[in-house]
Amino acid sequence: MNILMHMPHVSLKVPKKFYKGLKIPKDLFNKYNLEMTDLGIDILFKDYKYKKISPKYSRLYCDVERFRDDSMEVMSKYGEGVVYTHLYDGVEYHEHDNKYKRQVLKYYDKYHKKLDRIAKKLLKNDDVLLILDCHSFSDKMASHFYDSPFPDICIGIEENYYDKEILDLIINRIKNLGYSYKINYPYRGSLVPNCIFNGKIKGKVVSIMLEINKRIYL
Repeated sequence: MNILMHMPHVSLKVPKKFYKGLKIPKDLFNKYNLEMTDLGIDILFKDYKYKKISPKYSRLYCDVERFRDDSMEVMSKYGEGVVYTHLYDGVEYHEHDNKYKRQVLKYYDKYHKKLDRIAKKLLKNDDVLLILDCHSFSDKMASHFYDSPFPDICIGIEENYYDKEILDLIINRIKNLGYSYKINYPYRGSLVPNCIFNGKIKGKVVSIMLEINKRIYL
């Protein structure tokens, strides 16, 4: 099978125009940005020679992992849709008008078109595409939305896009390394490219999210 590694939250960069709407001191924003970024995930997976994709900008500018439509995105009620207004602890850190939001959505659409192109290309050459949606999380952030204890590794799966054999291989590897795991807790699901989710192209796609607890590597 072909494998695509998606790392949507590894960047710390924001464009200059972002700062015009910043409502908290820049040094405080930088601390939150460090805390909410999947810091070092790209380093952890650097030796895997599969196709990788990650956005240029921080999730605090544009979260490409969210549903574009806020009505479909559960985190939008906390101010964390595609375009965030609030941080994980409820602090309102950014305000913007519709023009700014349209610019962010334009970037979001461009990124997802690129993701679709890569997925289509990988599916052409094989009948199975495995997407590994690579993240990290912290007990501190998770505890604002969910109840502890939290596992060392959270595995996210989508009902229509997982394979039991592949899932069992991952679980056995985690157990053999001595780590704890939970499925779809505290976070659930895994990214599926729009072209596949909307049924525009066919092919067997398996998408599995790996959320590595920061306490085991930072």
